[in-house]
Amino acid sequence: MQNIPSQSITITQWKDPVVEKHGYCISDPYVEMFWLPVLGPTATWLLRRFSFGLLEQPDGVTLDIHDLARSLGVAYSPGKHNSFTRSLQRCTMFGVAHQIALLPTLTVAVRTTLPPVSQRHLARLPETLQLAHQQWGATLSVS
Repeated sequence: MQNIPSQSITITQWKDPVVEKHGYCISDPYVEMFWLPVLGPTATWLLRRFSFGLLEQPDGVTLDIHDLARSLGVAYSPGKHNSFTRSLQRCTMFGVAHQIALLPTLTVAVRTTLPPVSQRHLARLPETLQLAHQQWGATLSVS
């Protein structure tokens, strides 16, 4: 994710039928339990805020970056070294968002449904969460 050139960000939905069929809605407890330690709290809240905006405006929503950052309790300033930009970069790095355009307005597609956490990321979670994830999967296969 490059420097953000404008004061606003446009969010669109990242459509992925496979993830939408087998994944977890951004408001599902699975996301908080298993994705939050991977993404970090600010990136998780940012993703939720984007998703809630898309519920109201499914064709896309444009948000003021400064207002959005303040509403999440983080700072935004031009450049790469601020909490907001780092959180947006984490969303991209972990495959829950991707940049579509930089100019004239930064446009980002975000997932409103997240895939199951990959084995690579699960291996880095505390053992208690790894066990909880195994139990989560066992519960789903029994249902």
